[in-house]
Amino acid sequence: MKYYVVSLLLFIGFAVLAFLIVSDNVQITKWDYYVFGIINTPHNNIINKIMVDLTKYGREAVWIATTALLFIFGKKDGRRTAVLLTMAFIILIPLGSILKDEINRQRPMPLAYDNLLIKESDPSFPSGHAVIVSAGEFIMLSRFNQGKRMVISLVLAVEALMVIYSRIYVGDHYPLDVIGGILLGTGVSSFIVGSSKYFSPIFSRLDSIGRKSSSSQT
Repeated sequence: MKYYVVSLLLFIGFAVLAFLIVSDNVQITKWDYYVFGIINTPHNNIINKIMVDLTKYGREAVWIATTALLFIFGKKDGRRTAVLLTMAFIILIPLGSILKDEINRQRPMPLAYDNLLIKESDPSFPSGHAVIVSAGEFIMLSRFNQGKRMVISLVLAVEALMVIYSRIYVGDHYPLDVIGGILLGTGVSSFIVGSSKYFSPIFSRLDSIGRKSSSSQT
């Protein structure tokens, strides 16, 4: 039940934020532009390259690899977590695109041309990178939150935060774009985690496959 409550609150937060952006609220827009100007200040070639690599590979490469590795090597809990991650991504990828088109917020215009390290032309809100990495991290923390396994979740949490930060740093998103992405991504993943008890048939089939694989190796 708690996951459904969290999911509802996050969806409400996302809806309120989307309304403020669509209505072009002066105060929140002013704050958004101000914080964007602080973060979108490239420093040197090394940091710039790190941020560009994070924004290029920190979503698809890291989270596809994480899901695959969990499914192959993660035993029972890993396979179940991989299923939840896959479900979240399947829902969020088209949902994020639809919401982007409906809200239709323009991409940022950095103060200087050199501050634009990556340029994309599709709408800006919510950030697709923030949607995916926050959804993935929420599921990981909900499933891998004890003992040594929590180290994996914490490492991925740092990676997710760095990817989210990089989206503003490279000049491709306003801060509220990534906040909206976090609200949407964690909202959907919280709902999926709360609904995981209904996935018993899928989990049981995966567990049987894992047992067959283990017995064949012995």
